[in-house]
Amino acid sequence: YAYALLLLVASLIISTLIGSLLSLPVALMFGTAGIAIGVMLAKNKSRYMILLTSALIFLMNIVIDYVISVKFLQMDIIQETLSAFRQSFETAMQIMKGMGQTPTKQLQEQFEQGLELIKYVTPTLFVIAAFLLAYATMAVSIPILKRLKLPVGTWPPFRDFTLPKNLLWCYLLVLVISFIPLEKGTFAYLAVLNVYYLLQLLFIVQGFSFLYYAANKKNVPKGIVIGGTILCLFLPFLLYLIAILGIIDLGFDLRKRI
Repeated sequence: YAYALLLLVASLIISTLIGSLLSLPVALMFGTAGIAIGVMLAKNKSRYMILLTSALIFLMNIVIDYVISVKFLQMDIIQETLSAFRQSFETAMQIMKGMGQTPTKQLQEQFEQGLELIKYVTPTLFVIAAFLLAYATMAVSIPILKRLKLPVGTWPPFRDFTLPKNLLWCYLLVLVISFIPLEKGTFAYLAVLNVYYLLQLLFIVQGFSFLYYAANKKNVPKGIVIGGTILCLFLPFLLYLIAILGIIDLGFDLRKRI
């Protein structure tokens, strides 16, 4: 670990000299995640475990960087992004009025509700960003390690991926709590909302895993499977159905019935 820490310190110094102090958090984020990936690979951990561990490292860095930027730099990237969205929307509304079209009040209300939802589900967005960064880092680093003849393992087939059944009880608990009127903006409201969306995302993954499993059993061409996956990603109502399928698969072991 001494060599890894030495390389981390060296990379932080170099990034500060070449860039600025603002580049330091980025270097620290990827440096610590890189060390975590290296340690897990050295211990022959599964790639799913490596993904989870590195995502947690990224998440901690994202949260710490966000808190520092708000508390010490007076810069809230979430609020600034929402303000940019609002300005773009107002500009679009002005253009519509200039063309003789009157924006409906319902459209404006839906937009404001969307911005409010984004603000409330910021923790969920942080988690998604952490996993995307972790996966991207692994996708870049693992081929390099392969060229160096280092053991990196392989991804288990996605069709064999399955969530712990305990998540069903968590989901049921969240659904029950959601019937309790909670004041918007409170900790309880934010916790329930974010846990709900995170579980929905996990069940979507479970649903896709089941579809890949079923397609493999039925010898469905991979092109059709990949095309169907891409189609689902662009149609939200299909993702909702995929999540329901994931819940059913997790609760009733649909794979054993194929």
